[in-house]
Amino acid sequence: MHGIAIAKNRADRARSKAGLWQRVKAGILANSFFIGFVILPTLIVAVYYLCFASDQYESSADYVVRRAENSVGSEGMGQILGFSLGSSASSSEAYVVQQYLLSHDAVDRLRKEDNLVGMFRRPGTDWISRLWFANPKPETLLKYYRKQVTLQQDETSGITHLQVHTFRPEDSREIAAKLLQMGEEQINQINQRTYIDQVANAQRELDEANRQLADVQVKMTSYRRGTQDIDPTDSGRAQVSMVTGLTANLVAARAKLQAMAGVVSPVSPQYQAMAKQVHALETQVNSQAAEMAGPGHSIANRLGDFEQLVVKRDQIAKVYAAAAVQLEQAKAEAKRKQLYLIKVVAPNMPVKSEYPKRGIIILEVFASLFFAYAIGWLLWAGVKEHAL
Repeated sequence: MHGIAIAKNRADRARSKAGLWQRVKAGILANSFFIGFVILPTLIVAVYYLCFASDQYESSADYVVRRAENSVGSEGMGQILGFSLGSSASSSEAYVVQQYLLSHDAVDRLRKEDNLVGMFRRPGTDWISRLWFANPKPETLLKYYRKQVTLQQDETSGITHLQVHTFRPEDSREIAAKLLQMGEEQINQINQRTYIDQVANAQRELDEANRQLADVQVKMTSYRRGTQDIDPTDSGRAQVSMVTGLTANLVAARAKLQAMAGVVSPVSPQYQAMAKQVHALETQVNSQAAEMAGPGHSIANRLGDFEQLVVKRDQIAKVYAAAAVQLEQAKAEAKRKQLYLIKVVAPNMPVKSEYPKRGIIILEVFASLFFAYAIGWLLWAGVKEHAL
C-alpha cells in the first residue's frame, strides 16, 4: 500500500511540473512580442551597463565673458560678482567662445598638444564607450568629442557651464583646464582684432598728419636757409620800425633845413651840411622802403611765401591735433569694449564616478520600449477591430 502511494505522489508531482512548464511556455508564447520587444532589449542594456560599461568621471567649470565697461542696473548674479553678465554684447562673444571650444580647431589642438585620442582610448575601457579608432578621422573624433564635452550658457546670468567626461579623473580635469585656457586665448584674439579695427584707422590719420607736418617743417627750414631769414614776419616788423624812424628823422631834418633857408645862406657850410644830411636820410628811406616792399627779393615777397607755409603748417597742426584726440578716443573706446573671460568655478578633480547613470538609462530604455509596444499594440488592436 505504501509503495503504491509513493508512486502516485511522484506521478502527481511530475504532472504538476509538466503543467507548470506548459503554462509558462504558453505565457511566453502568448507574450512573445512583449518579451522580445521590451524585456529582452532591456535585459541586454541592463547587463551592459551593470556589468561592462566603464565608469566616466565628470570635471565641470563655470566661466563668464564680460566687458571692461560696467552697465547700470545689472541685477542678480552680476551684482554679486560686481559686473554685468547678461548684456547682449557679452553674450554674443560668449557664444563665439562656446562655438570655438566645440569646433574642429579646438579638437585638433587638443589632439596635438594633450593626446586627446589617448584619453578617449584608455586601457580597460569597454569597447562600446571608448573611441573605437586609434587614428580616427577628424570628423569622427569631433563627433565623439562633442558627446564627451558639453557647454551650456545661462541666458539670465550669462554664465557658461562646461562639463567634460572621460574615463580618468585627471583626464577630465586636464581637458577642462585646457579648454578654459583656449577660451581665454580666443578672447584675447577678439580683443586684439577689435583694438586694431578701432585704432588702426585713427593711427593712420595721425601718421599722415605727422608726415605732412614734417614736410612743411622741412620746407620752412629750407626756405629760411635760402633767404637767410629766420622769420620774415619779425624782419618785416623790424624793417617797418626802421623806415618809420628814418622817415621821422627825415621829416625833422627837412623842417630844420627849411627853417635855416630863411636865415642862413645856401652856400654856408652849416646849410650845406644840413642839406647833405637830408639827402642821406632820403637815400636811406628809399633804400629801406625798396627792401621792405619793392620788386624782386623784398621782405614783402619773402613774407608772402613764408606766410603760405605758416598757414599750411597751422592747418596741418590742427589736423594733427584732431587726429591725436581721435586716436586717444579710439584707444579709450577699445579699452572700454575689451573682453575678459572670468573663471567663476575652476575645474574640479572628480573623486567618484557619476556616469553613466545606469539605473536611469535602464528605466528610460524600459519605459521607451514599453510605451512604444503599448502604442503598437493599440494600433494593431484597432486594425483588427475594424477588420471585423
